[in-house]
Amino acid sequence: MASGRWVFGGAVLVLLLALSSHAGAYEVWVTNQSENKVQILDGQSLKIIAEIPVASKPHNVTFSPDFKLAYIASVGSNDFTVIDAVTKKVVKAVPGGKTCHHVAVSPDGKLLLASNPGEHTVMLYDAKSLERLATIEVGKNPAMAVFSKDGQTAYVSNGGDATLSVIDVKNRKVVGSIPNIGKGAMGLVMSPDGGKVLVTGGGENKYTLVEIATGKILIDVVSGKEAHGAVLTPDAKFALVPNRQSGDVSIVDMATGKIVDTIANVGDKTDIIDLSPDGKRAFVTLRGEAVTGDPAMTTGKEPGVSVIDVPGRKVVTKISLGGDPHGIAVRP
Repeated sequence: MASGRWVFGGAVLVLLLALSSHAGAYEVWVTNQSENKVQILDGQSLKIIAEIPVASKPHNVTFSPDFKLAYIASVGSNDFTVIDAVTKKVVKAVPGGKTCHHVAVSPDGKLLLASNPGEHTVMLYDAKSLERLATIEVGKNPAMAVFSKDGQTAYVSNGGDATLSVIDVKNRKVVGSIPNIGKGAMGLVMSPDGGKVLVTGGGENKYTLVEIATGKILIDVVSGKEAHGAVLTPDAKFALVPNRQSGDVSIVDMATGKIVDTIANVGDKTDIIDLSPDGKRAFVTLRGEAVTGDPAMTTGKEPGVSVIDVPGRKVVTKISLGGDPHGIAVRP
């Protein structure tokens, strides 16, 4: 090895080792609301490798199961954009509902479910034709949705009335509503066996763990201030929950529902989170000057992405992006 490779100070060398300690190439997709674009980072170098213009105020990003397509929900233009994730080309902008906020994808990739908080509905689409199949009224201000493992049921977090709507996908109707999951209900993740779902309720600074079969709240836990996003670790033993106002990330044991650790000083206005494929690195968006919602609640001072060493429980670097980053998702 050339001697020039060793000129780094000890702290810098440790940082480089931490950033390169996970295998495999992957991408990190970030929606930037104030700049109306998706910014794509290389997961290893953390450099921007592509920027894709999309519709007004892109909010959240999700992928098809094979990661060949990306779906970008745009709250400003009431639609979602379909992107060929391989070529990085826009395929189509699909009309949605008012303030289209999030697009959930069924496990087989055949159906899409878009949440529209501005009109209290979700819209079901055929993923191939992009034809709208149904508009379903749910609770107040639906934020996000997740499908069951078999794709037969969908669950929708309703931030306005603190409920979780249960949808029969085949018959395209609501068949149940689970109350008291927290005002401002937002992020949700389901256990691999489909038995439990964790829902963040940022308006009450908490999250709940719900038993699907009974609709019973198994545990109701005070988290950091304004719990927002959520993601499961690859082994599904833990959920990582960013707390927007306290700028930290709670680590939740999915078996007990209890917080087992907190990663502090993640950044100003931590928002949505995803993990590298091996689960060793977490990426958390940090808000900028807000273009949606209450500016007093969402405007941050360091717009970008905070990178966390998950085993080490610490931030290793921050990536400055400008604008107002919000949604984030990792593409292997």
